[in-house]
Amino acid sequence: MTAMTIGRILVTLLLLLTRCVGIDASPQAPRAALRDARDRAYTANARNDTGALARALATFEGLSAGDKDVLAVYYASWTAWSLAGSQIQAGNADAAKASAGTAVRYARLGLSLRPDSAEFQAMAANALIGLAVIDGTTFQALLPDIAAARAKAVELGPRNPRVVMMDAGMIFNIPPERGGSQEKGIARFLEALARFDEEHAAAAPDDLQPRWGRDLAHGWLAAMYLRLTPPAIEKARAEADIALRLRPDFWYVKQVVLPQLKDAR
Repeated sequence: MTAMTIGRILVTLLLLLTRCVGIDASPQAPRAALRDARDRAYTANARNDTGALARALATFEGLSAGDKDVLAVYYASWTAWSLAGSQIQAGNADAAKASAGTAVRYARLGLSLRPDSAEFQAMAANALIGLAVIDGTTFQALLPDIAAARAKAVELGPRNPRVVMMDAGMIFNIPPERGGSQEKGIARFLEALARFDEEHAAAAPDDLQPRWGRDLAHGWLAAMYLRLTPPAIEKARAEADIALRLRPDFWYVKQVVLPQLKDAR
């Protein structure tokens, strides 16, 4: 067997693996445009920049025109979900509700294109939770869809860090009488951090595949530690420090977590 033949076999196996665990991208949208919009969306989310998130979303919506590019659809959902969070922070509930609805719409479109993608199942769960929280009138109606997306995501991607983080957040925030637990949620979140470290250490088969969340996980875990009774101050401070090392412009840690840590002294 020649070296060229071996190389082709390895490339084929790598592509098959990527399609099993990630999102099988279609070639329609220009990769450079997707990458640029994705990076702008990540930065805007870190900085809580509502305007930049809206502009990135418009780019993804254009790139996904005709519902042909699955990665553009994924990032449209992610960006709309992030935009809804930024808008609710600004007190603009109507805009946040609309953006959350957009996130759900694109997540559902993605599931119609890639129903066996753990990334899309987790994205659907996140988007549905966002809409249910922002628009409380939809909460009960969306619960079955949230539960189904959560269960399918865990089934398809048990070691996917974004899946584990989504699951951890639900465990932490669900009331104890309904099966939730802050302690179990944090334990699951620590598992997500381990999965993020594994992902970070491995080369990405495709740099456009979703790999977001490592910085967010540390920042969100810091906030979880502060919600415990009593708050776990030193653990929260350690997680906040890591989050800022990974993302120095992480607005949530700088403007929400650090002031709480200062007041907790």
